[in-house]
Amino acid sequence: MSRQEALDTARTRSTGHQANAPDQQTYPLTSLQEDLLPLMREYATAARAYNIESVYVIRGPLDVRSFSEAVDAVIERHHALRTVFIETPDGARQKVLPPVRGALVVRDLSDIAPEAKAVALDNAVTADCTRLFSFTEEPPIRLSLYRTGSEEHVFVVVVHHLVFDGWSMGVLLRDLSNAYSLLRGRPVSPVVVACQLTDFASRQRDWLASPEASRMTDYWVRSLRYCPEGTTVPYDRVAPEALSFAGDRYTFDLPGSLARHVMDLARREKVTPTAVALLGFQLLLRELSGQEDIVVGLPLANRIWPGTQNCIGFLINTHALRQYLPLNAPLRDLLHTTAGRLAGAVQNQAIPLRNIYTALRSRYGEESLPTFLYQVMFICHSHPHAALQLGETTVKRQRFDQRASKTDMTLNLWVRDESITGQLEYNTDLYASRTAHRVVQRYKEILADLAEELVW
Repeated sequence: MSRQEALDTARTRSTGHQANAPDQQTYPLTSLQEDLLPLMREYATAARAYNIESVYVIRGPLDVRSFSEAVDAVIERHHALRTVFIETPDGARQKVLPPVRGALVVRDLSDIAPEAKAVALDNAVTADCTRLFSFTEEPPIRLSLYRTGSEEHVFVVVVHHLVFDGWSMGVLLRDLSNAYSLLRGRPVSPVVVACQLTDFASRQRDWLASPEASRMTDYWVRSLRYCPEGTTVPYDRVAPEALSFAGDRYTFDLPGSLARHVMDLARREKVTPTAVALLGFQLLLRELSGQEDIVVGLPLANRIWPGTQNCIGFLINTHALRQYLPLNAPLRDLLHTTAGRLAGAVQNQAIPLRNIYTALRSRYGEESLPTFLYQVMFICHSHPHAALQLGETTVKRQRFDQRASKTDMTLNLWVRDESITGQLEYNTDLYASRTAHRVVQRYKEILADLAEELVW
């Protein structure tokens, strides 16, 4: 296969339809984009907090030309990665820009002295990850490659949440790996992209008028009617009047024995590890808030329609998961109730929260609604995440923290085989670091108590 044939394959041959959208054509926004875009335009801190960043250290013989061409091919392949948002007489719309060449910005830092190099690299990565996107003029993706040694590079990916989610990162890394392999003469199995983000937005608009969407709305309205204010952890400080997204993250691992106990408990009770972990978080919130009616934000992938598994886009729906946890209720009953609530949320995940909120207001009145349906979130990352594979190189993800938080607190968990890693994201205008540490330690203790209590 020639180099040009490899490029053509990476861009279009494995795509279910024409890769290039017609020039000047615009498309509707998804429901979530309609909610998020005004916030991004009003608050610079919010726009920055919704940057999704990943940093990778690449060691070994990297063909920079092939990698750059692979980047261009993948951006051409996915409409979301070359989308801007424009105002029209019909409101905000998505517009897909023509493909570009040279999207990967390459900089050589290898000749800088070691101490100065570390500072220069840190400053460059921070600038990449925190710089605001101009949503009307440039695609919401930024890709940089820094050469730091003869066979060492740092690759920085920054994409805005308006067109991207956690699942999309796995698709992006897989497609980059495949495109690079093709350009290096190593055939890979084609992956079909049968749905673009623009396709999803159009289909969602039609589907929301369907009986199925109405049924899902009824499910959530029944659960959330007369809902209390979204549960949160008591603040250390007075909440500021201005909306703030300042934050920090506390990363932790569950001890190996505790992770195994969580997995064993899930198997014995025929529930998912996510259900066990979620109940632990609900019990923690009950203890800290003094409330029994607990509401937690729960983002779900929303990739149930055919073709969406290989789509890059902002498809997730975040739902307000509500559960009553009486103090005297048996833990086993609460676990199975949590598992049932979680299953119900998954089965009804396609309806956007804004539609549920509108239905609640219509049926029960504005006065029945809380100011916030949820203030903390729980995210269990259990779907497989493709690794970046670039020939004979070794690629390792490097932690980067842009110090932002989208909610009061968000508990992230990554469940992998017999290990569980966590990260507590928290708003630093509301909480001190010692509170984050205390919350994590207590969460571990509650999970341990839960596993011990339900041995039999």
